[in-house]
Amino acid sequence: MSNPAGEPSAESLQDTLITKQNVGPMQQTVVAAEGTIGQDTSPTAPGSVIGDFKIARKLGQGGMGAVFLAHQMSLDRECALKVMARELADKPGFVERFVREARSMAKMQHPNVVSCYAVGTQAGTHFVAMEFIDGKSMQGWLNELKQLSVADALLVTIVVAEALQHAHDLKMIHRDIKPDNILVTKSGVVKVADLGLAKATDEDMSMTQSGMGLGTPHYMPPEQARNAKHVDHRCDVYALGVTLYHFLTGQVPFSGDSVIELIANKEKGTFTAAHKVNRDIPERLSLMIDRSMAKNSKARYQSMTEFVRDLRSLGLAGSALSFAQGPRSNASGVSSASAIRAAPRLPGTPKNRSSASGAGMSGVSPAPAAAAGPETTSWYVKVVRDGKPATLRMTSGQILAAIKTDKIETAAQVAASPNGPFLPLPQVPAFADAARKMIHRQQSRGRSLAGEIAKLEKQYDRRKWWQMLARFRDGTLGLVGLVLYLAVAAALIGGLAYYAPAIWKFMDAQFRNIR
Repeated sequence: MSNPAGEPSAESLQDTLITKQNVGPMQQTVVAAEGTIGQDTSPTAPGSVIGDFKIARKLGQGGMGAVFLAHQMSLDRECALKVMARELADKPGFVERFVREARSMAKMQHPNVVSCYAVGTQAGTHFVAMEFIDGKSMQGWLNELKQLSVADALLVTIVVAEALQHAHDLKMIHRDIKPDNILVTKSGVVKVADLGLAKATDEDMSMTQSGMGLGTPHYMPPEQARNAKHVDHRCDVYALGVTLYHFLTGQVPFSGDSVIELIANKEKGTFTAAHKVNRDIPERLSLMIDRSMAKNSKARYQSMTEFVRDLRSLGLAGSALSFAQGPRSNASGVSSASAIRAAPRLPGTPKNRSSASGAGMSGVSPAPAAAAGPETTSWYVKVVRDGKPATLRMTSGQILAAIKTDKIETAAQVAASPNGPFLPLPQVPAFADAARKMIHRQQSRGRSLAGEIAKLEKQYDRRKWWQMLARFRDGTLGLVGLVLYLAVAAALIGGLAYYAPAIWKFMDAQFRNIR
């Protein structure tokens, strides 16, 4: 179905999230899709070839076409191949949106964003190749667990927020953040998916028709439901806040018997605070969720960085997901027990005592060994010296000493080889704990925890006072208006009663003169 402008409807834009999960006693590959899995809308059959991709089997049906497990022959890797439905290719706007989605994905090169490998057309068949994720969505985990621990919920939220900040830095907005669009690999790596609704903030706004809310009503902010053309990155802040609320309480903050009722309840902006639903939630965290979900976008966190800073300041986020299966990794993509892949060995350094095979996913860079090695193990460190980038060779002990004394910048990156891959300090398990403490120490310098809590509480109280004043104002103006209306009505009636005899005499005299 398409709207009058030829653009896909909100339902048709619910795109596919690829996951592989256990179904009963047997392994079965499925698609965590929001549309109904139905008949294949393309003539593609197992064994056929589209461009560089050989089809293995169909995974499912999305809003704009079918998704297949395929093999990219040139690079010898699995991928998810989305093939656009042929009947949609001739309709205005569909191909443009299909290609725009792929370009949006390709711009977001981040370890916690599902990667786009290629986009193309062959004999009228439009396709896009994406990273194949071996795992399931957070919605699937919520269905199983009902709600998450504070440690797990904060870890997932922080990782997603950092990935979204990367998108926002590229002038991209996701616009459909929700548990269904957050995937977790079997080793516990979090991936943001479904960028079909993502848009460039400076793109042609005609791509989004006025009045089309897009997104998912339970998670989208009120302004997106009113007019999706004019939303900015703060709509993702709101949606992530709702998602965090869902993680912690097992329910969404707003509900309704219809979409209209749901949107109306969001416009009111009242909901039960998270800490009142789940007593394990600290009140300070509840206040942060309240702020992220403020009805007025100006009252929300103004960036994901700001949101993450407050969430990290709690010190409650876990280092790895407790519910992840297989070899444990932290949510950022670095194994917490062993390297995702064996890192290149440095000349003159001992071999790692343990190594690990791949984590079962593509698109994630190899990481240095996770377990802290000997104090003399060498690393290559990218830093900035006198305003210029430099690469230093340092031992583990030297790096840890520099971190503990704040003599290394938080943006420093390390690798086991001079050729990389270089990763931020918090993503390398050998230095992760010390690096996070350093970041927290620097962010908290000059601010007391009590002061931060007081600041949040003051903001919350101020907002309550403004709401009370607004209600008083509305009630006062309503009462004044009623009094003025009654006064005018009484004046009119009194005037008519007072002047009625004179008017009657005048009309009678005029009538007599005519006669």
